[in-house]
Amino acid sequence: MNTRHALSLTISNIGLIAKVFLYSTVLILIGVAVIVSVTDPILEALDADIDLADEIREDFNNFYTGNREAGEALTEGLKTFFSRNSAEIARAVALYIVIFVLLRLGVSFALVPAAYVLYNKMSSNFNSGFVNAMIAMAGKGALFALTYTVITVPIDIVIFVGSYFLASWLFNAFEIIGLVITIIVAIALYALRMSVFGRWIPLTICENMKFADSCRAFFGDFRLSAVKEVYPSFLAMLVFVFGVVASTALFTVGVVPIMIMPAAFVGYNCINLVAYFNETKRKYYIDERIVSPFIRT
Repeated sequence: MNTRHALSLTISNIGLIAKVFLYSTVLILIGVAVIVSVTDPILEALDADIDLADEIREDFNNFYTGNREAGEALTEGLKTFFSRNSAEIARAVALYIVIFVLLRLGVSFALVPAAYVLYNKMSSNFNSGFVNAMIAMAGKGALFALTYTVITVPIDIVIFVGSYFLASWLFNAFEIIGLVITIIVAIALYALRMSVFGRWIPLTICENMKFADSCRAFFGDFRLSAVKEVYPSFLAMLVFVFGVVASTALFTVGVVPIMIMPAAFVGYNCINLVAYFNETKRKYYIDERIVSPFIRT
């Protein structure tokens, strides 16, 4: 029931998805502009050493076409480039990390305002503006984004690094089947991470708590039952999103993946809020229809 109602709620909030899309587009454009400015000095350093650049390109082309012996030459060329430009590369890597964290902060900041819009829609069928919600929830949104990012980014890095090493080991043993197994494990772990922290935002919004109080309520009264309730929904959502992204990224030049991400963002909040409304036995609106947690529909 959670998954079906959350899906219906997501589809009925196309306007919110469009606004999140515009917000995320602005974030992406800013991020790309900063990344380009950071990457330019490295490219200029490579172009400045024309001979080395030509060697690296030639070795890469030979390696790509199947000449395995060119791999050693390519490795040596890259080592030479890194040693000559270590300062610029280290500075760029540090800036990339900062950019990534800032983008995560920007995305996380929008979670609370989006949940606030959905809460008003569910509780009173009132359409509140996303921009107004961002202003009204700026304090809670900023505190949540900072705390959530600090906690979840290290977890995501562990999942990513663990998946990388698992893929390397399984690929050597089972080839392509090993990669499939790794993807399944990574999706399952990421869905678990989303489920563990899923109840936090509903507590903050639905109970109108101060941020510090919501932290105490969430961490002090952590409920495994709430994790079990939303995990199948998050797992289904991630499998669907990954399938769409993997099957459309190339021939749509990344357009479909960019468009589906805001829908997944809104869907994340819908799953959490529907589960919380059901847990607390509150009726809620999906469009003009009233759903009662007391009656399975």
